[in-house]
Amino acid sequence: MKKILTFFACSLLSLAFRANAQQLNKVDSSLIYINGEGTFINVGKTDKTTFNLLSTIQSGLQLSQSDSASNRTKSNRLSLNLVRLAFTATGFNNKMSLGIVTDFSSTTPILEGWVGFSFMQKKAKLILGQRQTNTNNRLAMADERYAQVMGQTQAGKSLDGSVYGGLMQNFVGSTREGGLFFETNFGIKKWRIYPSVSITSGEGQNFFAAQPNVGFKYGGRIDVLPFGDFIKNNAFIAHDIYRERKPKLAVGFAASYNSKVSSPIGSDNAVVTGIYNKGGILDYADYRKLVADIIFKYKGFAFVGEYINGNVAGKELYTNTIGTKKLTEDVASAYYNIGSAVNIQSSYICNNGWAVDVRYSSVTPEFKLANSLIHEQQWYTFGINKFIKNNAVKIGINTTYIDDKTPTINTKKWVSNLAIQILL
Repeated sequence: MKKILTFFACSLLSLAFRANAQQLNKVDSSLIYINGEGTFINVGKTDKTTFNLLSTIQSGLQLSQSDSASNRTKSNRLSLNLVRLAFTATGFNNKMSLGIVTDFSSTTPILEGWVGFSFMQKKAKLILGQRQTNTNNRLAMADERYAQVMGQTQAGKSLDGSVYGGLMQNFVGSTREGGLFFETNFGIKKWRIYPSVSITSGEGQNFFAAQPNVGFKYGGRIDVLPFGDFIKNNAFIAHDIYRERKPKLAVGFAASYNSKVSSPIGSDNAVVTGIYNKGGILDYADYRKLVADIIFKYKGFAFVGEYINGNVAGKELYTNTIGTKKLTEDVASAYYNIGSAVNIQSSYICNNGWAVDVRYSSVTPEFKLANSLIHEQQWYTFGINKFIKNNAVKIGINTTYIDDKTPTINTKKWVSNLAIQILL
């Protein structure tokens, strides 16, 4: 942990000394605040260093009701849904970058910490640290402040699933992972293509903690944009907050292979127990995910479609120490999230900042067994948001209906959120 923090500190000092040297040479500098994007400090013109500081505060009220068999439970909550401070810096003519994101609404103080190096005339970038991984679905690659549905998150995860819906709740969990990431991009006429690969710890947001897992997660993603680039990060957020002036389309595919996974979806560690190898030693299965997604935006209208499939692999694994009960795929469904999910959502932002949102998610288990972790689920969400001063202030209300069916019981749940978010 100390070595990692020292590494980030040295990187930051390097950029700071660079900026100081430019100031001594009387190179022009500026301080600019942009609504919804934070404060930018620019030092120098030809070889400038840029610092960006952005804080996010989101508070909300939640009302929920759950009906299971003959039991009905109701609850309500006032909470700070999101309290973040994000710092990013670029220097040496954008060849070096770093980022730190703190999370004050959870027990994880550092949500992100990474250093990046660009090369090949900025057509390639190598990143080391913890950040949002490239092997999840499209909407899992943007910060929670851009979520279409506002609600409480902790350490980048929605506790009840209302923020992101059934697909991410069952097959993603935490959106950030620690490891080594490589990104590149190139164009073919008007087309833009963005391939990326990564090697991560395979244990979610545990880059700054002890990692007992002996395996790694290997993955890659490719995004194809036939009509050219979106404005800023608009290709990975649900709303068309920048109102694309021309039709924009992106199609993405991702895959990952997570070796020796000790949690149901590879987002934690030491959660799975009761699996052994032939020698009777505690062991784990490998977890694989396939992702396909699409996004279209034009003049305030946005449409997103996502698909994900999770399954396991592994040889000579058993559920007892003497090796007589083999871990088959149907048995593994009680240890890992095996199945598939579809997420479809759309929204429209009017010129005056009012937005209407709809979302539908469907979750299908590979095996409909009583003890399977994945159940047959249908998620329906409707929401209304108001954007003020670009994206600096957002006020929203949303409601989600969840129909969760198992072979033995059917649970119906309503979750409604009222929230306000401020970016400074």
